[in-house]
Amino acid sequence: MSSSSLLNIGIQATQANQTALSTIGQNISNVNTEGYSRQRVDLVTRPDLSGVFVQDIERITDRFLTQQVWTDTSSYNQASAYADLSSRLDNLLAADTHSVSTALDDYFGALQSVVDDPTSTANRELVIAQSDALVKRFNNLDANLKSQAETINAQMDGYASQITSLAANIADLNAKISAAAATNRSTNDMRDQRDLLTNRLSEIVGVTVVDQSSDQYSIFIGNGQPLVIGSTGETVVSVLGVDSAQKELALVNRDEIVNINDEIVGGRVGGLIKYRDEALNDARNQLGMIAIGFAESMNEQHHLGINLNNEFGADLFTDMNDDFLQQKRISANGNNQSVLNIARVEIQQTDLLQASEYELVVGDGNKLTLYRSSDGKQVRIDQLTAAADIAAVDQDQFYRDPDGKFLSFAIDGIKVTINTGTDLIKGDRFLIQPVTSGAEDLSLSLHDGRLLALASPVKVSNDIDNQGTGAASVAVTDSKAGAFATAGELSPPIEIVFNDPASSPSGEMTYTVYDMTDPNNPVVLELDPLVGPLSDQAFTSGGGIQLDGFTVTIDNQPRPGDRFSFDFNLDGVSDNRNAFALSDLQQEKLFDHGSYQDLYGSLVEKVGTHTATSVISEQASKAVLDTTTSAQASVSGVNLDEEAAKLVQFQQAYQASAQLIRVSQTIFDSLLQSI
Repeated sequence: MSSSSLLNIGIQATQANQTALSTIGQNISNVNTEGYSRQRVDLVTRPDLSGVFVQDIERITDRFLTQQVWTDTSSYNQASAYADLSSRLDNLLAADTHSVSTALDDYFGALQSVVDDPTSTANRELVIAQSDALVKRFNNLDANLKSQAETINAQMDGYASQITSLAANIADLNAKISAAAATNRSTNDMRDQRDLLTNRLSEIVGVTVVDQSSDQYSIFIGNGQPLVIGSTGETVVSVLGVDSAQKELALVNRDEIVNINDEIVGGRVGGLIKYRDEALNDARNQLGMIAIGFAESMNEQHHLGINLNNEFGADLFTDMNDDFLQQKRISANGNNQSVLNIARVEIQQTDLLQASEYELVVGDGNKLTLYRSSDGKQVRIDQLTAAADIAAVDQDQFYRDPDGKFLSFAIDGIKVTINTGTDLIKGDRFLIQPVTSGAEDLSLSLHDGRLLALASPVKVSNDIDNQGTGAASVAVTDSKAGAFATAGELSPPIEIVFNDPASSPSGEMTYTVYDMTDPNNPVVLELDPLVGPLSDQAFTSGGGIQLDGFTVTIDNQPRPGDRFSFDFNLDGVSDNRNAFALSDLQQEKLFDHGSYQDLYGSLVEKVGTHTATSVISEQASKAVLDTTTSAQASVSGVNLDEEAAKLVQFQQAYQASAQLIRVSQTIFDSLLQSI
């Protein structure tokens, strides 16, 4: 081997080892740089013992681990976002300062005080005060839930902007990497930066990344919608969804806006959407259902009593079937082709209400399908029982006029009526929210304690000569019945007289109901000509006697000749029978799932269960992410001990290479001297 060849080998070795030392220095200096992948020099021998050269500076990564980190990052951030929001909701519902349960206890406690002494002005005003406090508790809790929804909307706006920005940056790096690779320049740092941006993107939303052989990342979002293709990054925007109060994500693709909200899984956006759909909306619907059921049942019972002015009770709380509120509960989709005149949702039976939203969709052949969001149940409206006319529609019935412009159906305790100026057209959609704003809409309608209808309008009198153990009570069923048509009177006043069993063909106790309009000339009462006079009616202890607008119940065993008189309860200041009835509603099973307290308790329990589950899911996702991240770091991360050892190794190799150059020079000098 000539000295010139030896010199060349030394020079090449020096250069190669210098590059290796520079690469090690780069690794050491970036040990704390986020997203940096360690690099390694690939040294290759030249043929025929002619030295060494640097074939490549390799970026050490594991594609599988990198992809797994993105997947696990997306899963963890979804679980974390959901757990954080669910914990806030759980604390909100359970806190005494916000709890509807606590306010209900205070309200019914005030009612019990007025039951004990209905003549007390202070007790009556306490009921008004606690009613107002309960209304505000519903309103404030609903406002907090709406505030969370508005915060989510703002976050959706921000995340849409971040996704668009990250997509544009990744697309730009795709172009730069391709250009650098084409001119044999190093792309390692740009690839690290691209992976870091992709990781940040996966924190926000779940993505699918395809690593093309041409050094390009293709990134897809939702159900395979392209977000980044080559050097092109698409735009993501937030748009109003079916519910105009909720923001959703959409992809702008060649001037076409494609809503991808229902397809998004993973990342903080996925956590927000899942929380809103599964927890927040459900909580607001259940709260609204409690408020509607509470107002309707309280108003209904209050209507059956009389106040200190001898007048039947007015609405105590909001009339939940106010025309404005009925129209507020339904909205037409902005893309509908039919022209909507007016639409309403009436609360028909509170015990059948569901804490859910619905969507009515017009399909082929004007087939009408109702989708219930809480459980995904589908109902074909046009296959319900047909009603005679629009006013006669009752539960599980529908009516559609021949012109196709009037539609009404009743299901789940609600009655929906839609009037369009044109026929409903395939693709038309209507969002129905029967209970969503119930807590927001609740208000106190009565503000004067004297107007509390705590007394029953019917007074019961036992004849002083009664010999039996019979005890009569009255339950008013209709304050608008003919018996109460004249203010301050029972028309007619009646008397129930028990007859001698011996005079009955059956030998059993019977009674006769008399019209006592003229006490000196009582006549047998006849409510229905088809039924006839109410004389010699079979008596059953505890059985209800149905009269006009009220029901009489006589317990125990009367004796023949016993009499019970019923008249208007004029100036019944100390009467508390309707107050008792109002108070007893606390324990009544007014809903399909129980009482007010039962339903609120189940809401708190459900949210608590979701929260506990989400926290466990967050912890599990974090453990998985930590494991994957550690595995990736073991491959791509910089190990200072390992780099220090390599530093010594290549330093010695560099010194030896320099010595090789000196030896070559010495040989060459010796040759010159020998000539």
